[in-house]
Amino acid sequence: MTFRLLVTDDLSPDAVELLDDQGDIDFDVVKGLSPGELAEKIVGYDALIVRSSAKATAEVINAGDKLKVIGRAGVGVDNIDIPAASERGIVVMNTPGANTVATAEHTMALLLAMCRHVPQAAASLKAGRWDRKLYKGVEMRDKTIGIVGLGRIGRRVARRCRSFGMDVICFDPYLSDERAHEMRIERVTMDELLERSDFISLHAALTPKTRGLIGKEAIAKMKPGVRIVNAARGALIDEEALIEALEDGRVAGAALDVLVQEPADPDNPLLHMDNVVVTPHLAASTQEAQRQVGLQVVAQVVDALHDVDYRNAVNMPIVDGHVLKELRPYLSMAERLGSLQTQLAPDAITKVEVAIEGEIIDGHIKPITVAILKGLLEPVPTGSVNYVNAPHVAMERGIIVAQTTGLHTTDYPNIISCRVEWSGGSRTIAMTLFSHDEPRIVDVDGFRVDVIPEGTILVTWSHDEPGFIGKVGTLLGELGVNIATWRTGRSGPGERALSFVSVDSDVPDEVIAQLSRTEPVERITKVRL
Repeated sequence: MTFRLLVTDDLSPDAVELLDDQGDIDFDVVKGLSPGELAEKIVGYDALIVRSSAKATAEVINAGDKLKVIGRAGVGVDNIDIPAASERGIVVMNTPGANTVATAEHTMALLLAMCRHVPQAAASLKAGRWDRKLYKGVEMRDKTIGIVGLGRIGRRVARRCRSFGMDVICFDPYLSDERAHEMRIERVTMDELLERSDFISLHAALTPKTRGLIGKEAIAKMKPGVRIVNAARGALIDEEALIEALEDGRVAGAALDVLVQEPADPDNPLLHMDNVVVTPHLAASTQEAQRQVGLQVVAQVVDALHDVDYRNAVNMPIVDGHVLKELRPYLSMAERLGSLQTQLAPDAITKVEVAIEGEIIDGHIKPITVAILKGLLEPVPTGSVNYVNAPHVAMERGIIVAQTTGLHTTDYPNIISCRVEWSGGSRTIAMTLFSHDEPRIVDVDGFRVDVIPEGTILVTWSHDEPGFIGKVGTLLGELGVNIATWRTGRSGPGERALSFVSVDSDVPDEVIAQLSRTEPVERITKVRL
C-alpha cells in the first residue's frame, strides 16, 4: 500500500531526505494554499503536514476523504480545527520541544535588544547619525522578571535570566510550590507578578482563558515603567491597551515576536513606535530548530500512517484503534472531569486519584487517567498538553497520580471517579454516561446531582433556604443572562446545597462577585466545559 502525503510548507533538507527514504509514501510540497485551495487539493491524500501559515479548517478536514493524520511542524495547533478532526477520526499531532531552545534564546535576544535599544540604534547609525545619548539603556541585573507560564520554554528563560543576575518570579497556578522551590523560582499570584515585575515575559498557551491576558486591567496593576516581552502568541496581549500604555509611558517598552494579525498589518502602530522591538515570528527560526522540527514531524506522521506509534497526538490516547472507538466517549468525559476539577480547585492540585468501574471501561484505567490529566492540565498556560505528555507534565509539576478504589458513592454501570487534593483541601467528582454518549456529573463530595458538563456553569455552594433560586434568577435575569438548567444536590432539607446553574451566555466576573455576596451563598465559581 502506498500513502500520499501533502506538505504545505518548506521542510529541512534532512526531513525531505527522510521522506524520500520511505518506499511506500509519495509526497507533494505545495505552498501558499488558502483554506479553499487546500480543501480542493487535499482530496486523495492520507496525511497532511502544515506549519503556521496553512489553515486546516473544518472545510479542509471534511474534504480530506482519505485523511488519517495531520502533523503540525511546531507546537501551536490553533490553525487546525481539532474538534472537526476528532469527529472524523483524524489524528492531529504536533512537535513539542523541537524549538524550545530556539524560542528561549530569541526571548533573551528580544529582552536584551529592548533594554539596550539595539534595533533603533543600529537603524540610526546606518542612517548616518551618532545618537549615543538618545539610546541610553537599562541593565537587567538586580531587576525582577515575572514569567507567565513555566513550561519548557519558560523554565529555560528563567534559567538564563538568573545567569544575568535577575530575580525570577512566576505565575503558574498548576505548578506546586515544591517544584518551584526546586527551580529556585518564587511562585506568586498573577496580581503580585504584575505589581512586582520590572520585566514580564509571556510563555502561555493561547486559550479562551488567556486571550487578552495582558489588557487594560492587567496593565493598570503593573509597576510604572514595566517592559513586556512576548514570544508566545500575539493574542495574549490586547494590542490597543498595550499601544495606549506605551504612548502614555506606563509601559516603558515592549519586545514582540508575535502579533494578533500575522503577517502584520503595515499600519499597526506597534511597528512604528520607538519603544517597541518587533520581529516577524522568528522565535523558532534557527537552522537547528527547523531541522529538528522537520525530522520530528515527518517521523511522527510516518509512524502514525504505519500504525506504529501516535506520539505527541493532541486528540487521542495511545490505545488500539478498535478500542479507541469504544472508549472515545469515556475519554472525552474524563477530560471534562479533569477540567472541572482544575477549575473548581482553589489552589494548585498536588494529588490526583482515579477509580473506574464498569464492563466497558474495565481494564482501561491508564488511558482514562491520562485523559483526566489532559483535561486537568489543559488550562495550564504553558504549552500544549496531550495524551502522550500529560503524565510527564503532571510529574514536572509535582502532582502525585494514583489509581485507587472506593471513590464511588453512586451505583451506575460505567462510572469514573476522580479525587484531587490541594493544600488544605480535596474534592471527589464522579461522572458516567447515559446511553453511551451523554455525559453526566452524578456526584460531587457526596452531593447527588445530574448535570450535563457543557457550556458555562455557575457552581454554587449555599445553605438550603427558601428564596435562594429566586434571588439568583432575578439577578441574572436583570443582566439578560438566561438560565438553561438548574440542578441541585443537598445534604438534607435546610442543610448545605450544591447547585449547578447552566447559563446561555457568559457571566462577568463582577456579577460573580455580586452573587457571592448574596445570602445564603457560601461560594460560587464559574466554569466552562
